[in-house]
Parts: sequence; C-alpha cells; structure tokens
Amino acid sequence: MSVRSELADMGFSVSRIEAAIRHIDPVTLESAIDWLEQHPIDSAVEATKFIDGDQGRQDGDDGTIVVDENGEPIETGEVSADAGSLVCDDCGKRFKTAALAEFHATKTQHANFSESVEKIPELSAEQKRAKLDELRVKAAERKAIAAKADQLEQRNNEILRRKADKESSALIEKQKKLQLDKEAADRRRQVKEDAAAKQRIKDLIEADRQSRREKAEREKALRAGVSSPQLSSSSSQSVPSQASRDPSTSQPPQKREYTESRLQIRIDGKSPTIKTFPVETTLFEVAHAVQAVSGISPSHAVFVTTFPTKRYSSEDLGLSLKESGLINTAVMLKQA
Repeated sequence: MSVRSELADMGFSVSRIEAAIRHIDPVTLESAIDWLEQHPIDSAVEATKFIDGDQGRQDGDDGTIVVDENGEPIETGEVSADAGSLVCDDCGKRFKTAALAEFHATKTQHANFSESVEKIPELSAEQKRAKLDELRVKAAERKAIAAKADQLEQRNNEILRRKADKESSALIEKQKKLQLDKEAADRRRQVKEDAAAKQRIKDLIEADRQSRREKAEREKALRAGVSSPQLSSSSSQSVPSQASRDPSTSQPPQKREYTESRLQIRIDGKSPTIKTFPVETTLFEVAHAVQAVSGISPSHAVFVTTFPTKRYSSEDLGLSLKESGLINTAVMLKQA
C-alpha cells in the first residue's frame, strides 16, 4: 500500500496529503505523519492554495484545493444529499468524498463507482491517535523486516565474498604448484641433458683414444714388417708350431709382464727425474706429471728414446707406456 493510500485511510484529506508529500524527502509514512502533525489544517490550506487572478479560491471538503500526484488541481465533484459515501464497484472500498474516490481512481485505474446511503463515520481524536500509533507500529515492523532482509543480504554477500576469496586462494595455490612442478621437471630434464652431454664427451674421448691405440698398433705392425696386427698374431702363432716340430730348438724364454714402468726422464739443462708409473699411463699423463719440473705443456711435449732412437710427438701422446714400449727405460722430454 502506498503512503497516500495509508494517509487517506487515516482520514487525512487529499490536499493535506499532497501538501505533506511535497514538503518531505524521502517520502515515507513516518515523515508524512510527522509533517502533518507539525502543520495544522490552516498551514495545509495556505500551502495548497490555488491563486486565480487577484482572488484565491479553495475547493474540497475542508476548503482546500484537491490536487493529483503531480500537484495539479482536480475536480472534486459532489456527493448527492441522499448519498452518504461513494463505493468503488471494482474493489468495494468506500470513500467519504468524491475527491478521495477520484484520487483512488487515479491510483488504481478503477472506473466504476456508485453512491451508498451508508455514511463513513468521522474518526474521533482518540481514534486518529490510535490509527497513527497503529501505522507507526506497522511502519516500524516494515522497517525491522527491511533491516533484517538487508542484514541477511549482507550475510549472503559476505558468504559469497569469502567463497570467492577461498576459490581465488585455491586457484593461486594450484598455479603455484603447477609452476613448481614445471620448474622441477625442467631441472630433471636439464640434469638428464647434462648427463647425456657428459656421456657424449666421454664417448668421444674413448673413441679418440681407441683410434690412437689402433693407429699405434698399425704403425707397430708396419715397423715389425707385417701388414696388420692380425698378420703379426698369426705369424707369432706359427713360430711355436715350427719350434715344436724341431726337438733341437730350445723354447724361447717367457716374456715378463710388467705392471709398472720406472722412467728416467731427462730434460735439457735440468737434472734427470726418476718416476714410476703404471704401464697403462699415457704419455700425456707422464708429461703432465712432470710439467712442474719440465715447464713444458703436455700438449706440446715430445718424448725421444736414446737407443734405438724413436720420437713420440703430440700425435702419440695417447699411447700408454706399455703400447709405446717405454718400460723401465730412459727417455728425453723436449718442447715440440
């Protein structure tokens, strides 16, 4: 129900209702009642007076101008002497004056009215006060209901906000976990790639060492007068068979297998250095072991035997002492 309808039910005239609504902001039932109580009927009449030329004219049942919701004057009409009130045939509501009925028609778009001999009794002062108190209670109840609804809405909004914050936090944590997993996977892949790269380097070094070893074996076979190591091995196998057929031929002495080689390394302008190395030690490693004494870089070192004279250059540094035949002997170390 609108503020105008509730004030009209209390017995206030349309003009006073409109005067109150024009002077309050916001338009609420409580503020309208307060204004009407603070402004007696004389003030309301003065506030709603309609000036026509030099003379003012007043309409309505209490001498005031009846206006619509836009403040424009409306025709009040008259109730016949036999009629006590007007009845809305659409909703059955009764009105004391034609102005109130017309105001009701404007608000509800009801168009069917009829006269009734039943009069609407005037409210006494006590009844009006009771009506005011009742309306105030209702207004307070509506206000409490609205406040409760606002509180419930705020609580629901807070729940939604917390839920959104929780989901946002969960999403952030998920993204952090995914990032950490990605970084861990990158580190594992990098470790594998580094290990694979190191293995490739080792394979290259081993392949180079094997190539040098095979080259040394081919050169050794050439110096021995055979075309290949396979030929040398086959010829060596044939010798014992011939010797076995000739009983008068003595068995050759067994060749001693050495595990270490004692080298006397001579360096120009310096005293000889005597060191013992495993027979698998390469010439490069020997040169590196005496670099502090010789001052010669291992990559530029050259080994030379005295008798028979043999030269081991940088291409032969991958040979071991056993492969190069430098077992318990003296050798010269020079700069390439």
